[in-house]
Amino acid sequence: MSSPAPLLPLLCQLVDALSETERRTLVFLCGSLDSEHSPAQARTVLEGTVSSSERPGQVVPELLVQLRRLDLLRRLCQCGRDEVERQSSTHVLSAYRVLMVNLNEDLSTEDLNQIKFLLGRELPRDRLDRAKCFLDIVTELEKHAEVSSERVDRIETCLRDIGRVDLAKRVRALTSRAVPEHTQAQRLWCPPCPRPIHSNYFPQTRPVQLLNCAGRPRQLLHREPRGANDLEHYKLNTNRGVCVIIDCVGQDGELLEQTFRGLHFSVVLHRWLSVSDCLSALRTLQQGPLLWGASSFICCIISRGNAHHLLATDAHSIGLHLDTLRKMFTSDHCPALTSKPKLFFIQKYSVPEYQPGAGRSLGHSEDLETDGVPGHRQTLLPTDADVFWSHCWTQESQLKTRGHHSHYLTALMGALQPGHIRSAHLVDLHTRVNAAIYEHNQRNPEEQYHLELKHTLRKNLYLH
Repeated sequence: MSSPAPLLPLLCQLVDALSETERRTLVFLCGSLDSEHSPAQARTVLEGTVSSSERPGQVVPELLVQLRRLDLLRRLCQCGRDEVERQSSTHVLSAYRVLMVNLNEDLSTEDLNQIKFLLGRELPRDRLDRAKCFLDIVTELEKHAEVSSERVDRIETCLRDIGRVDLAKRVRALTSRAVPEHTQAQRLWCPPCPRPIHSNYFPQTRPVQLLNCAGRPRQLLHREPRGANDLEHYKLNTNRGVCVIIDCVGQDGELLEQTFRGLHFSVVLHRWLSVSDCLSALRTLQQGPLLWGASSFICCIISRGNAHHLLATDAHSIGLHLDTLRKMFTSDHCPALTSKPKLFFIQKYSVPEYQPGAGRSLGHSEDLETDGVPGHRQTLLPTDADVFWSHCWTQESQLKTRGHHSHYLTALMGALQPGHIRSAHLVDLHTRVNAAIYEHNQRNPEEQYHLELKHTLRKNLYLH
């Protein structure tokens, strides 16, 4: 490789020849978390990288190869790509940063919007709105200490959640290469454990606000065929599962029943229950034999409620706490559902907070006591594993509208119709629900629906 031109003129020529997008990539490859990509800033970052490198003559050629600017490589460094790769037995650029740049090129606009949607509450909304590419998002995650060259599991999880398993495997491969051989050998002796608890797991996270996603996908994402890897998918047998529906407002319950029966679920429909009756019906199901033969569980509740409680048909009650509802069917309290997917779809009509006198909430921890079943507790699984929680709320005043139907449940049932599904992957379905809610809110600002999603699913879930 020919000796490069004097440092400063060379770097000035390089930066001046780059587009804004290429300068952004260069700044990222140099390890800077700066959000400014002006020519002056890019030159400053590049000068610092070259001067601090143990092999300064190798930095610029490797950068130009990664930027695909082979014209500049020949003009400024008098060499070609093959020569750079042949002489660079050890690269000066971070393998992690090179991989992130390659992922950035392979992600579509729809993929980027999906990732923004998943990170809607983990990163500041204004930063997500300004993010023009995947590298901007990675930079923000690095600033929040969520991602680094040694910690890429959050990236892998996001890619799997949007259906880009092909890219997730490349991230996993980077992690495997970074582990010494003796450490990899030791892993073979460890029992298999579920995906690490990330920010989409209940105890550690704020919910992802789907409503505020920067944009909705215009098409569904390609996913691996369902049979590609059975270890990555929940297996639903002929008894697909049990679906319990509790309709406390007299709307949409029967339509939900028809929808899930059409998906071959065993459906139990309750109408007009009080809070205590709701808790009794759920506890009967929790402790009964029906769930042992089911391969999944779905709970749909339509109810008035306040910030943290469902009020059912009670006007003067603290209500059933949402956390209590979820915990009733975790492995601690319902061994029959251990390692099985548990889906919750909640439509809440918000009412003012109740100020109790001498009342009490039905749904404290003492209501969850259960004898359990010896030998069925799987200690390798997080207590809250395998849960998909979709919670929508809107104002109670909407119930006064003649012929009212929940736009959230209408969108959900529409997404679940077999004849209209291009992909039955649960994440794809809920993305379509989110898009429908977003469009409704844009058209009807006085009838806002708010939607949150959080999940601890360890595998992909298909409803067909």
